[in-house]
Amino acid sequence: MQNENVRHLIGQYMNDELSPEQQAALLQLLDQHDETELVAIMREMIEAESVNASAVEAGQLQASLQKVLAADKTNIEMKPAAVTVMKGRWQWAAAALVILAVGVAGYVLLNKRTGAPEAGTTANSPKNDVLPGGNKAILTLANGEQIGLDSAANGMLAKQGNAQIVKSDNGQLIYTQDGLKKGDPLTYNMLATPRGGQYKLILPDGSKVWLNAASSIKYPTAFADNKRSVEISGEAYFEITKNQGKPFYVHLPASAGAGFIEVLGTHFNVNAYSDEESVTTTLLEGKVKLTSDKRSVVLAAGEQASMNDNTSRVIKGVDTEEIVAWTNGMFIFRDQRIEDIMKQISRWYDVEIHYAGKPVQEGFNGAIPRNVPVSKVLRLLELTTLVHFKIEGKKVTVLP
Repeated sequence: MQNENVRHLIGQYMNDELSPEQQAALLQLLDQHDETELVAIMREMIEAESVNASAVEAGQLQASLQKVLAADKTNIEMKPAAVTVMKGRWQWAAAALVILAVGVAGYVLLNKRTGAPEAGTTANSPKNDVLPGGNKAILTLANGEQIGLDSAANGMLAKQGNAQIVKSDNGQLIYTQDGLKKGDPLTYNMLATPRGGQYKLILPDGSKVWLNAASSIKYPTAFADNKRSVEISGEAYFEITKNQGKPFYVHLPASAGAGFIEVLGTHFNVNAYSDEESVTTTLLEGKVKLTSDKRSVVLAAGEQASMNDNTSRVIKGVDTEEIVAWTNGMFIFRDQRIEDIMKQISRWYDVEIHYAGKPVQEGFNGAIPRNVPVSKVLRLLELTTLVHFKIEGKKVTVLP
């Protein structure tokens, strides 16, 4: 009987039919099920909607569930007629399960209702919803020619010196080179993503770069003998191919004191958006050295450096899963301010953010897939009852 209640309430939730009391009841029911039971329930719902359930692996559901159920379940608090903040490690973790399940299952629960009334303008029923971003980028060749990668055909796009440039069928730009001959000049390309775009780049040495929305990277089409060097803006995640004799350098924007990162072989994330207070570098594996005109910092795995023109600091034991969640198709918020969350939403959905009043100061926590419409992300944030939203085309207003 409880499983039937869960299925019924989830279906109502996705169709905007739950009262505040029913939302609270859904959270309490989800909290009473373990991961195995919830995976089974989700698969039953997928199959009931005549969706190809074989495309939704149990492992995918399990992984999604683990991300939201790693909570302190003894600290969930409810108030009458409202869903309030869960004060464990994750707020409203069980509620995030609903959105995660929909993201994994391909929105099978979103449109069950027929003859729906005309939508309003709140996050619960937006007049004009905004779809998520995708694999979009502009490649600028050495001669200034630009190629739109979202519309370009798969296969070889161009040849730059000794390097061939190939667009794969899964959103990757791959460089292969025969080698840079002595005396050959370096030629540079640039890959830039718009707001609402992302792309993966494989450099000539095999190093991998993930570009987040509104970001760019400038790089040579073949690396010289003594070093490898690139320039970035925005946010990028790197997995650098090890080469002890050829260190890798990432040059940062002026907001980081015109600094650079030196690595030999490692995994790290750099957030260098111009609208952020500092440039942050988070190290997942290996060791890196950050240098600017005023200071130098060495990071070990699990540490994060925050640098700007005036200050620098190192934070130990950071949650690296949260930092690189965007590379795995997720938003993960852990005690984040609403202003910081809305910056991510603005870039990924290419929407303008406005505030009607002073933003709430409480920290938000949760896990949401990046492949859902913006209204679903905002609805989950609204379940905290700390914040509300209004969607008007490409404008999102944060309401007190």
